[in-house]
Amino acid sequence: MRVEYILLHYNKLSSLDGGVFTNIPAKAIFLYHNIMEMISVNWFDTHSDVRVYLFNNPIRNISSEVLPKINTTLEIFVNCSTLERLPTFHQTSNSFCVNEVDVPRLEIASYQHQLSESFKAEEGWECSSSLFTMNTVCYPCPRGTYDNNSACRECPSGGFYQDEIGATVCKRCDVGTFVNYTGGITLRECEVCPDGTDLNKPAGYRACVCKDDFTRIHRFQSCQYCRHDGLNCSQDYQHLMSGFYWNWSFPTVNLTEYQDFVENLRTENITYLDTPIEYKHRMPRVFRCPRSQSCKNPNSDTRGGLNGQCDEGYRGWQCIKCQRGYFPVLNSCRKCPQDWIVSLEILIVSVLIIVTLTVVLWPHSRKDLRQYTRSYANKFAARIKIMLGFYQVIRELTESFSDTLWSDTLVYLGNVFSLLDFNILGVIARLRCLNENLTMSPLLQFKISLITPVSTAMLSLTIYIVCKVYLKCWKHSDPRELTAKLDKVKSKLCTVDLFFLFVTYPPTCAAIFRMYPTTCETFNVVQDGNYSISLLRSDVDINCEALNNYQIVAFVATSLYVVPVPLILLYVLWGHCRRDLNHQLPCTGHISTGSDNDVPVNSPLMNELREKHHHGVPAWLDFLCENYQTEFWYWEVVELLRKVIQIMFISMFGWINSMVKLFTISASIIFLVTNVKVFPMKDRFEQLLQIFSLSVILTNVLVAAVPTTSDGYVTMLSTFLLTLDAVIFIFIAGEAVVAMYRIGKRATISRRVKGAVIRRYQQIARTFKV
Repeated sequence: MRVEYILLHYNKLSSLDGGVFTNIPAKAIFLYHNIMEMISVNWFDTHSDVRVYLFNNPIRNISSEVLPKINTTLEIFVNCSTLERLPTFHQTSNSFCVNEVDVPRLEIASYQHQLSESFKAEEGWECSSSLFTMNTVCYPCPRGTYDNNSACRECPSGGFYQDEIGATVCKRCDVGTFVNYTGGITLRECEVCPDGTDLNKPAGYRACVCKDDFTRIHRFQSCQYCRHDGLNCSQDYQHLMSGFYWNWSFPTVNLTEYQDFVENLRTENITYLDTPIEYKHRMPRVFRCPRSQSCKNPNSDTRGGLNGQCDEGYRGWQCIKCQRGYFPVLNSCRKCPQDWIVSLEILIVSVLIIVTLTVVLWPHSRKDLRQYTRSYANKFAARIKIMLGFYQVIRELTESFSDTLWSDTLVYLGNVFSLLDFNILGVIARLRCLNENLTMSPLLQFKISLITPVSTAMLSLTIYIVCKVYLKCWKHSDPRELTAKLDKVKSKLCTVDLFFLFVTYPPTCAAIFRMYPTTCETFNVVQDGNYSISLLRSDVDINCEALNNYQIVAFVATSLYVVPVPLILLYVLWGHCRRDLNHQLPCTGHISTGSDNDVPVNSPLMNELREKHHHGVPAWLDFLCENYQTEFWYWEVVELLRKVIQIMFISMFGWINSMVKLFTISASIIFLVTNVKVFPMKDRFEQLLQIFSLSVILTNVLVAAVPTTSDGYVTMLSTFLLTLDAVIFIFIAGEAVVAMYRIGKRATISRRVKGAVIRRYQQIARTFKV
């Protein structure tokens, strides 16, 4: 049996006896990866050529006795870095220093299939077949590499290097150092990790991990301080915290590339080379969500959650918008009820509004100058105006306030506001639950707000013309009767139009103000960049770059509607009331003592004076000044301006603006003090109710101006404000119930008296008949 290869590697041999390989005609002896430090005896006594692989042994000295005394060829492969002395080699003997360039090469004949398979499976070697000779050529992995599944692979960048050949793993750099490239071959190549990294930890598969609150965009470069609020940088990369939002839809950022980079950072093995080690684009800017609960961002540290995730029911920029199947209430999204519930709700609301309008408008459409005592309908209409003015302002305020004012259990309050302020657009917002195309966007509200006053006036004019043609051509009324009937029709139509204008004027002004350029908010959407977008504050789905024409129309509408309407009303009232002021007569047709029991002005002298001098306020205009003292005939116009002023700056600039807070608080205080000072209303209860409503508005504004953080504190404030805001409605509803009870009681008494009179009359008739 002929021995050609002797495999003694990985045996922890420290020495061999002399002549151990005598008379063994081996071609190669493999002694690498042992622990020999000195070779002092001759191992060989042979006439054949031999190659000895001694690398990866800590050999310091090789004696001259090792060399055979015969004239044979001997090749020794050693690591020269540890050698202190080399022997004098014969002419036919050579030693080779193994390094990253000079690596011993072994060629195995094709018939030695078992040996070639052994080396292919051998750790630390790499083999390949020659296309020409069919022999197998093997060589140990050079320095800077290691064996990876029978293939030599460079040590990865990071805390790794390899200064030996035939290695199966890479050596690690000292703590706090790394190699900034692949294939490090000496410990000296391990350099200190870059700025922002933790030098007290091993580098691993990166340039050391980042310090706490530091982040990186390159696996092997420095870390930067994580200075933006809302970011969690605990794993060397940026991901969102709950309550914050960023957007990856802009051209200067790339979500897919960042996801690949994060996946690379999260990989703590050699497979990190399969994904990008650097994010080359900009990072998006982080924004605090107006409603923190809307931006849940679960699993934001995973690939699928990096872009952030809104809470259920929310979507869009800063998770402000509602998803399909949800409708908005006070900056909150609520799940849509079933379709039949929505339809029933809209039907009930419509019926309630019609009934209320009928009750309010009925006494003002049939005014008798001979009656100078306020009816229950007049009093109820005055209370409704106070409630309407209160909830129109309070609803606009609460929609602009931070979500910290409203706990989840009290958000239902927004539904009540939609009903109590006669905000038809707010009520029909639930229509989107029936059809998503019925969503009331600010642009659609703006269009409806502009069209509605014009269409209402045109409808009234059409009805008046139709009635006139009908009475003149079909009824053939005489001129005096025709004039009387047309005056009655005109009075009713003007009453309806005026009340409709009174109700819709504040929300119409708000819809116009929301189209101003100041309602657009500019967002710098990139960290450390200058890429920005401008979005409409009331609907962040709308880009302000497309609103130039709407903004022009808004300015025109302000000059033709917002400003002229109060001036026209003031002029018309002044024209009707100035004559009564000159004669010291109440322009509304009655005198009040300041209590609910008004004193009728029905003396013969007063009646004669009225018939001579009094023209009075028309029935359709009486709605505006009926509940005010004579010298304050203009006060309803002041109230109209108050509502517009209190919502104007919030609609235009938003509640976050400090100047808006200051102005709104100041305006609320001024109007409250003025009402307390002048006491413009005739009825004391109505005046106190108005003062209370202004106080509640001021309280809401003051509470909203103070930031709240504690959940318990938020719930307490929400309950407190809910109670205050509901008191106005409770007062008016309670008084209405009492009034209806009194009316019913009087009607019952009247029927009894009438029945008694009829029975008495019948008795007298029977007596006379007898």
